[in-house]
Amino acid sequence: MQNVAVGNYLSRRPLPQELLITLLGNELLHHSSSRVSSIGLIQILDQHGFSAASSRSALLRLVKRGFLTSHRAGRETHYSLSTRAKSSLIDGEHRIRTFVDAEDSPESEWTLLSYSLHVEHRSSRDRLRRRLTFLGYGNLRDGQWIAPGDRSLETDAVISELELEQHVELFLGRPAMTTDPSRMIADAWGPLDQLGNLYITFSQKWDPAGVLRQSKDDLFIRTLLMHEWRQFPLADPGLADKYFIWAHHRRDAQQLFIETWRGLKFTANQIFSETCVVSGSLQPIGM
Repeated sequence: MQNVAVGNYLSRRPLPQELLITLLGNELLHHSSSRVSSIGLIQILDQHGFSAASSRSALLRLVKRGFLTSHRAGRETHYSLSTRAKSSLIDGEHRIRTFVDAEDSPESEWTLLSYSLHVEHRSSRDRLRRRLTFLGYGNLRDGQWIAPGDRSLETDAVISELELEQHVELFLGRPAMTTDPSRMIADAWGPLDQLGNLYITFSQKWDPAGVLRQSKDDLFIRTLLMHEWRQFPLADPGLADKYFIWAHHRRDAQQLFIETWRGLKFTANQIFSETCVVSGSLQPIGM
């Protein structure tokens, strides 16, 4: 189940390339002309407990994946975000913003997606499934995915991007009287108890009086905070309070995240700029 996977994700130590993606999405995304130095990035990752060798290896992986573009500057290497990386990070930022800002989802309206892709389209099918999960869909049954509320706009964009218009049907509507929404939710997302507990654990960890908040600099906190929070939209489809009894814990965690993330923005940007930005200047991040 998605929330079990997120629980496992949050309990393990993050990989250096994961933190790099979060760091650059937080601090560099809106500054496309800026380049960052490998020395500065390695210095930042050192604070998270990663060796210089593992950090360099992570940077090389991101270059090979097409996420970063490398630039020689004498004996040093600089990096910038690739076009694909910017697009991916902007999509992620939008999902996080709408997930954070969303109020209760409509109780009656649902988006249903149905597809039929043969074995030769396995790669496209797998990409579609990943993107649907990212958008908050749950797998109702083979070839059928469902999400609360109207997700047609962002879903249409994904279908068009993957060029699957001839293979996918999208519907908006409400369950008939004979359909039990609670059973439908259980089929699509499984038990949500662990998700509620994850929100409680998140709030306890990031409480302003917590040891972590008191012992690390603002860039470290802001990076790790976003790294953990960005997993929740993958596990939480944004069900209405009627269907999610831990909704008040979700609201508490959301408020804590956005207030902390925005509150750390100025000093975190400053630390990042002083440590590794080599061209251009950072301006306050949006969102």
